[in-house]
Amino acid sequence: MTPETTGRDLDRLIAEFRARAHALVAALPDPDVDDDIPGEVEVGGQRWWVHWHDPHFCCENDDGVVVEAHIYDPDLLDPWFLLQYAKTAGGHDAVVAACLGGFSDMVALLRGR
Repeated sequence: MTPETTGRDLDRLIAEFRARAHALVAALPDPDVDDDIPGEVEVGGQRWWVHWHDPHFCCENDDGVVVEAHIYDPDLLDPWFLLQYAKTAGGHDAVVAACLGGFSDMVALLRGR
């Protein structure tokens, strides 16, 4: 695998992750306005379990895919959760293989973009 391949794979992962994060944030009520915060939402025909920890939330669907998003800025990336998404969503083998050291490798990949 070349650095170019890893870069393209990382860009694809980030775009996919952000699209999912935006869709999940859009499906949730505004925590500053609504008192009734759901424990689950349906997005893309899938049920997602919601674990709130303001200003972030972690969602996991029935297939085990994990998305951690910032409620007010779903474009923000947490390297650890981005790696968890890569591992659980499937189709991101090149990025997962480049991160055998875990979090620190993902941080290095993101810095190298």
